[in-house]
Amino acid sequence: MLQHELAHEWFGNQMTNANWDDMWLHEAFATYMQPLYAESIGGRQAYFASLMQLRSRVANKHPIVSGQPRREEDVYDDERGPGQDIYDKGALMLHTLRTVIGDDAFYRSLRLLVYGTEHPEPGNFSPRYGTTDEFVGIVDRTSGRDMRWFFDVYLRQAALPDLKVARTGQSLHLTWSVPGNGPFPMPVDVRVGDRVVALPMTDGSGDVTLPEGAGYTIDPDSKLLRRDAGIEAFRAYIEKRKPKKT
Repeated sequence: MLQHELAHEWFGNQMTNANWDDMWLHEAFATYMQPLYAESIGGRQAYFASLMQLRSRVANKHPIVSGQPRREEDVYDDERGPGQDIYDKGALMLHTLRTVIGDDAFYRSLRLLVYGTEHPEPGNFSPRYGTTDEFVGIVDRTSGRDMRWFFDVYLRQAALPDLKVARTGQSLHLTWSVPGNGPFPMPVDVRVGDRVVALPMTDGSGDVTLPEGAGYTIDPDSKLLRRDAGIEAFRAYIEKRKPKKT
């Protein structure tokens, strides 16, 4: 809580959202500061343990960003809007964005969003308003890539992307899919034995040939926020066990 609220002091005093529809700019970044702080004092294991706590709470009922002017209650009420997802899903999205574009572009984009300059110094910046579209444009510039597909998948629709894996003999075929978006170019790592195969997935698919008898692990470093049937089944089980409201 301390790291989250300190992040709000930073964002709230320097950059705030132009509309309630962009409120994830506050809550997602403040929430992501929590695993980052855990990593600084406890290492990578603490970082990923914190991320997994966030992952267990993601609902995926409503898009984080609707594209329309919204009221506070339209955003924070999880029956009418994204609710808790602007915190947890938003933070996990930032983790995935960081792994896709790299630390340099990620932190440069954050400085530009908050300060309006890559080299903030006392006296050369002032408080400002930020929007989702502005941040998308900043990420495009700092990464040198068109990342609109990324934000469309994670912010503008509710469902998480699904990574499908088909095995035929010693061949693996991987494809990304998401309702309403079709295939998209998200890179994926596959660990085969003691080596990691990096698949660019530029057309939304990729192939790996496995040595005889070798096992494999998809996304071994948990870089990607994607659909997890196990977590969804566990959440559904918990919901069924909850007492009914009367």
